[in-house]
Amino acid sequence: MIKVFLLLGVILTIWYWRRFLIKLPSERRNSFLWKSVFFVVLLGSLTLVTMGKLHWIGAGLAALVPVIKVILSMGLRALPFLQIFRRFRSSPSHIRTEYIDAEINFSTRTMDGEVLSGDYGGRKLSMLTSDELNSLSEWLKAKDQESFVLLNTYMMRMGKGANNENFSQDRGNDSFSQMSKKDALQILGLNEGSTNHDIIKSHKRLIQRLHPDRGGSDYLAAKINAAKDRLLG
Repeated sequence: MIKVFLLLGVILTIWYWRRFLIKLPSERRNSFLWKSVFFVVLLGSLTLVTMGKLHWIGAGLAALVPVIKVILSMGLRALPFLQIFRRFRSSPSHIRTEYIDAEINFSTRTMDGEVLSGDYGGRKLSMLTSDELNSLSEWLKAKDQESFVLLNTYMMRMGKGANNENFSQDRGNDSFSQMSKKDALQILGLNEGSTNHDIIKSHKRLIQRLHPDRGGSDYLAAKINAAKDRLLG
């Protein structure tokens, strides 16, 4: 009877585990799977030790107890710093213009955005066809130069739409001097209260990743430089 309950418990646990795994974002599944494997191996080993099947593992675990205590103690103390570092690494860069709200995700190396108004208002750039992107580009060229430059930067980076390598990026810099502190923080992927060290580190990281040779552009580099100057100025 006990074995039946144990079997039902295992089946129920696997069912809940599978539901949780399906709901996870794809980029987090590998990490969760590795943690699950580690937990199963550890739990299985402890079970076998308890049953007297693996005496040498019991001796090894006993010898590791002091080391594990030290590691756990250090890990708990370092947890706030690790969380801050993790947020810093994963924070995307946001760039907002009059007609485009764009986001650059360095974890997935993708760029996307939302059209804020006009015929394509409310739609994601990634959901627009090449013809629609080209049409939007022509419309923005007459409406707002900075939005036009940002859209074409997206098209070049993601390989969509017509070849726009020769579009001008200089006139989009006119409004950089009016950048708000909130916009500057979003561009650098930082939060309120970030230190000068955080600002300089984020600026260096973004400039390296958004170099034109790596799919970036002069416009994005100028925007990032302006954000750093706004926060440090």
